Amino acid sequence: MPNLTAKEIEKVYKIVKAVDEGLLVNPQEEWEQDYYEGKLIDKKGLKQILKKLKSLTPNESINKAEKEILVRRYHTYTNIIDENIERNIAKAFDNKLTLEMEYFSMEREEFTKRKLDIYAKNSKYIVGHCHLTNTIRKFRISRIDKAKITTNNYGIPVNFNKKDYL
Repeated sequence: MPNLTAKEIEKVYKIVKAVDEGLLVNPQEEWEQDYYEGKLIDKKGLKQILKKLKSLTPNESINKAEKEILVRRYHTYTNIIDENIERNIAKAFDNKLTLEMEYFSMEREEFTKRKLDIYAKNSKYIVGHCHLTNTIRKFRISRIDKAKITTNNYGIPVNFNKKDYL
């Protein structure tokens, strides 16, 4: 059997990773499940394949493929919001507690840890004081990977107007 080139392995890894992240789906999956009583592709099998492909592929290629997948996952047309993250945002906002989060930056194509005092929110965005930049910032909720409520209380400035941001 001929060996795959590094470029071919990178492509296969990217496809498998995209399927694993739910970005590529089999449109006939429901039909297949009903007919065959099981999925064609399962998460456990994907994880094993990803692990093997990762061990066969140079780190540079894996990093490049994973960045491409992350950019697609967190792009503006993707509005998948984790229920736990949404719940933590609501609790932090309602109780005026600082939120600690990992946010995916489309510009830098990487995650950044941030602390945010939430001043306003809607179904897609949260706005507040970002401790990292010491400015008022707007964040897309679907790009938050992790969110944890801290015990730090804050107050919303009286001159803050959410209409300026949302």
